[in-house]
Amino acid sequence: MKAFVANHKKLAAIIALVAMLGAWWLAAPVRGHVAARFDIVRGHYRILTYGLPPSWRPEYARLLKERYGVELHPVAGCIVSPALVSYVDSYDDESAAAAIRKFGHDVFKECAEDARKSLERRVAGAPSG
Repeated sequence: MKAFVANHKKLAAIIALVAMLGAWWLAAPVRGHVAARFDIVRGHYRILTYGLPPSWRPEYARLLKERYGVELHPVAGCIVSPALVSYVDSYDDESAAAAIRKFGHDVFKECAEDARKSLERRVAGAPSG
């Protein structure tokens, strides 16, 4: 093996790089979990988002921040890798569970419902034209 590596340094470097990238991709859920725990320990509650946002998301973000100090942090638009989805989902699972434990109820569901209702009231009250 040592002779192969010595004779094929570039190939060995490429193989090592591919292996490290694969490990990084496969470790995305673990990295998300660890990052969330780190933020929680520091008292930072945050939810990561990706994809096309609902029309009420700005109000949802405002309510979460004002009521509970929870930040909504977009990390990607509609084009996401499977590794990013794994990272974000793992991060959010950990972070949301910690926030629900801290506040004693599902603050995300509460703020989402209030944001949707607020948008419905604004749309219903808007003049037609």
